[in-house]
Amino acid sequence: MSFSQTERELLARLADVLIPAGDGHPSASAADVAGAGLDQVLATCPEVAAGLREVLTKAEGRTAANAVAFLRANDAAAYGILAEFAAGAYFMNPQVREAIGYGGQTARAIDPAPDYLDLLDSVVKRGPIYRPTP
Repeated sequence: MSFSQTERELLARLADVLIPAGDGHPSASAADVAGAGLDQVLATCPEVAAGLREVLTKAEGRTAANAVAFLRANDAAAYGILAEFAAGAYFMNPQVREAIGYGGQTARAIDPAPDYLDLLDSVVKRGPIYRPTP
């Protein structure tokens, strides 16, 4: 499902209300959430497209700030879709991740001595307390 340039521009304005520029970090539109970000989100989660279209329909005829405030007050589901999309697309941007010092997910070794064993120590020391069956 593709989005027109007009729809992408509206989506960028809505996302900018949620993620404005500040403290050396780009705004949502500067991070290209409605361009490459939208394409990445739709490639990963194509089911989001219908929800985003609904958000855009509900935002028509309103300023971006008014539309976001309206969705937040009157349509939690649509607001949630917009917020999740904006944040997801924003943090997939490599420049944003670099600006916040997030290198991405990395593999970590699992501790071979789990920390829950100390909780089981008293059970092990107590020994078996079952009754044998005949």
